[in-house]
Amino acid sequence: MTTVLFNSHDIVLLVTAYICFLFAAMMLLSRHKADSTHFFLGVFLLSQAAISVYVLALYGEAFHHWSVEKIPAIFAMLESVLWLEGPLLLLYVRSAIFQQLHFKKHDLLLLLPLFIYLVVLVAVNIKFEAEQGSDFLLFLRSDYSQYYEHLRNIVRAGFGFWAFFTIRYYQNHLSTAYSNLESVNYAWLKILVIGFIILRLWSESYLLVYTFITAIFDASAVTLIDFNLMGILENYGQLLLVSTLLFFALSDPRNILRVSKETLDGITKADAAKTDIDNTDLTKADKPNTYSPEQITRVCSHMEKQRPYLNNQLKIDDLAQQVSLSPKLLSNLINREFNVNFFEYINSYRLKEVCSYFVDPEMDEQSIIDLAFLAGYNSKSSFNRLFKLDTGKTPTQFRKERLIA
Repeated sequence: MTTVLFNSHDIVLLVTAYICFLFAAMMLLSRHKADSTHFFLGVFLLSQAAISVYVLALYGEAFHHWSVEKIPAIFAMLESVLWLEGPLLLLYVRSAIFQQLHFKKHDLLLLLPLFIYLVVLVAVNIKFEAEQGSDFLLFLRSDYSQYYEHLRNIVRAGFGFWAFFTIRYYQNHLSTAYSNLESVNYAWLKILVIGFIILRLWSESYLLVYTFITAIFDASAVTLIDFNLMGILENYGQLLLVSTLLFFALSDPRNILRVSKETLDGITKADAAKTDIDNTDLTKADKPNTYSPEQITRVCSHMEKQRPYLNNQLKIDDLAQQVSLSPKLLSNLINREFNVNFFEYINSYRLKEVCSYFVDPEMDEQSIIDLAFLAGYNSKSSFNRLFKLDTGKTPTQFRKERLIA
């Protein structure tokens, strides 16, 4: 008679593992140009597939017995993935929002979860010795395991918060580096990271309840709460989260070039220094400049003659290269001389450009949105919002008044 290894709820984990493995293979094996985003997304998806298989091996009754008998090493091996999941999520987030990944000394913290797990694994091999099956599984059944799992859940959620604040830092400084913000905002990624954090905190919440009950009451009191249902709900949430991630990640326009984290950090430090100087009692003439009048003239001349703002993907790296300045110096120049950030500076030129189109008889047959795109805007909604913010009128009202005049 054939042994049934999976029940109906196990199918959710199987589907999650299948989807993650399939798309991870697509990411890692496809022949697109080298892109760290695809690589880290693929590796992160592999971790989610491995976690789904691990949950099946732990809690799927028939599959658990089969795993213990056939491949007992699977428990210690896949447990490591739970510790690597957080760092992989953070690396994927960084690769998605920044142009290049550069590692610094503090990034050694990414290896901390793996180090903790290796220490635990050594301790388990010393203290526990199963006659049959897995030493690590014997440890997970011991009284020590719940405290170990608390630490693991906290670390996993902690990396989720790290990823969240990385995205928030990026979003808070978008206007210093990009001339159009909609396509590089990555609000969807922030929402998904929040979902990841919620799932990890959900795991910790019912483990805390279990620890509290067993510490205060008799062990039989645990049966009053359906912890199995809580785990099943987490599995469904994981499938929803992975499906949403794939939907947005695969539709993410990879043709958009992003700035590097180093560029964003440099601009941010320059802005902070400018704020410190501006808060002093010095007059503008007395405040030190790091740029020359010739460089100011060079930037203004380039904007007027070459009109780089017509490129709807223009970022501060591009303009800095065109005028032979560093992004940090260019940002400082724009902030100090024009009292605006890069986004506002570029869009002020686009506004003048599109207004000139509105009064040009040769442009009468062109629609408003076509003229907006021609001037360098890349979104109808953002164009209408920015235009009304600057002129106090909608583009349609402005154009009608100019035509009547």
